[in-house]
Amino acid sequence: MDDSIEMNLAALASVERDRSFILAKAIGGAVCLTYVVNTALIFPWYKRTTLPWIVSTRWQVAGVLRLLQGRTGRVVDLGSGDGRLVCAAATQGFHTEGYELNPFLLGYSRLLAQRKGLASLARFHRRDLFEANLRQYNNIVIYGEPIILRRLEQKLAEELTPGSRVICCRYRLPTWVPTSTLGEGIETIYVYDKV
Repeated sequence: MDDSIEMNLAALASVERDRSFILAKAIGGAVCLTYVVNTALIFPWYKRTTLPWIVSTRWQVAGVLRLLQGRTGRVVDLGSGDGRLVCAAATQGFHTEGYELNPFLLGYSRLLAQRKGLASLARFHRRDLFEANLRQYNNIVIYGEPIILRRLEQKLAEELTPGSRVICCRYRLPTWVPTSTLGEGIETIYVYDKV
């Protein structure tokens, strides 16, 4: 009888150790997953720029397409995120390019363009938006935070060619006066035409 009690106690202790081991593995896995997500999705933004990824709404995409109607030339999206604006402009026949630092968003963008049959019109680069040569684009789309827009104003002033259009979603360029606006509140799109 004593042997059976000891065996039962040993079995219970074994089960308790197994539960503790499973709990330790689950906590370790959660910590690893958190590290991977932060390293892959959040930290790249802080290496060179402070641009968080803000998803463009359907209204903003439609608004940008409306502002591109009747325009010619190439389109660039600085900080292209998941590529939805680049692909939307490509569906309208524009040769488009996106600049994005985040490798996961960049990969998703390329897959999206491939899946939609737009790979010949929509290209994506893993480069800092300040490294883009803006002289080659007639239409520049930006969905950037105000701190980045301050720095970007000088680059735009130096590189925009006559007839270029800058389209800023949500935030306006700090010292430039918009030619026109579309929408209101956080959905506002600011348009700047270079004469």
